[in-house]
Amino acid sequence: MYQIFFTEGEYEPWWFFEDWQSLIIKKIDYPDLNDAKIAYREFTQELANQYPYQKEKEPYLAAYWCEEEMVYCESCEDDIQLFHGVMLLRDEKVLE
Repeated sequence: MYQIFFTEGEYEPWWFFEDWQSLIIKKIDYPDLNDAKIAYREFTQELANQYPYQKEKEPYLAAYWCEEEMVYCESCEDDIQLFHGVMLLRDEKVLE
């Protein structure tokens, strides 16, 4: 099973820190890889149209942001960048 995850948080989705799943705001399952790839491209294009900054890591990990979107970090007591992520994974693992 393939999944597309949408994340929002203080770091890009490819870091996969212990708490990465707490950043998930939406998940869509796809039984077919080709359908998942098509949907991933559509979602990333949509976000690219909304945000001026983007970075993509292969395979199928993307982050989008704008300088104005900040969130307060309690542990560092400062505002930090908010990243919007899209990831295409297989069984919640990075595609090889």
